[in-house]
Amino acid sequence: MKTQFIYQLCFVICIGLAMSCSSEDDGDSNDPSDNLITINVAEYPSSGDFIATISSNLEGPLTYSITFETVNQAIILNGNELRVGDFLAFDFETNEELFVTIEISNGSDAEVKEYRINIQNVDDIWAFLSGNTRTAYEDASPGDWVWITESEYNDLANNLASITKSGASDNQLFSSNSVQQVPGDKTYANANGNSMPVDHYFFAFKYYSWSSNAASNRVKLSETSSEESFSSVGEILPEHDDGFNHFVLKGANIKTNSEAYLGLYASLKLGVKDDNSSSYNYGEGNTATLDDWVLGKVLLQQGLSTSIKQWD
Repeated sequence: MKTQFIYQLCFVICIGLAMSCSSEDDGDSNDPSDNLITINVAEYPSSGDFIATISSNLEGPLTYSITFETVNQAIILNGNELRVGDFLAFDFETNEELFVTIEISNGSDAEVKEYRINIQNVDDIWAFLSGNTRTAYEDASPGDWVWITESEYNDLANNLASITKSGASDNQLFSSNSVQQVPGDKTYANANGNSMPVDHYFFAFKYYSWSSNAASNRVKLSETSSEESFSSVGEILPEHDDGFNHFVLKGANIKTNSEAYLGLYASLKLGVKDDNSSSYNYGEGNTATLDDWVLGKVLLQQGLSTSIKQWD
């Protein structure tokens, strides 16, 4: 909020100076607010998307230049058009509005136009899905896990605000160590210290299945320890095949009350890797308590969470 206030204060000062110079040059004494144009743009447009055409009362060949913007490279010019530059600047949770000032000149006279771009909030998860996965997400009910692609999972991890990864780290998931199998019909949780922070919404999950036609799997979470009090999060995972599988939870609306530990009930075999810095706990069947442990290995499972709810 403080940063946004400073940006807006700078915007007002710059506009005042610009209009002052313009009035000295051409005698125009119009209130600067007469040139303030407000535009609504949905959150997360694509880079290069059209925003507005810049009109001018000046005659002759015209040049257009950006003299101020609250986020550098958020807006770009294409002749007399405003277009989206850095699409990530159009994130409602970061910037509810953007300001940009355009100077128009014919070589002897100049005109200034100011734009306020109001960013319209959307479901951020929906925004990074496409095709069949977006349709499945739209059709899902709150509590349903929806299968998504690896690239969509990565987009959510990299582009949503305030993201934390729990369970296995990326380095552990993609180390050069070979994937090994462990038995199914057990509940598993890593004990590697990579937990989910307090006051976070858990909304996405990935893991390595050793088996095809995996069904009845349940994602779990414990706010007590990596050994006990695990309870299911959402509904059963959709049936899926071997390899890495990625899922997003529709309507995640419960915050963690304390540090939390990610778990999984796997009906069939799943994958682990050797890792001297890690261990995992497990229990027989779909259980809340994990009485046994294995040293020197990491379960290939990871969760995404955020402190900011960015979806419906």
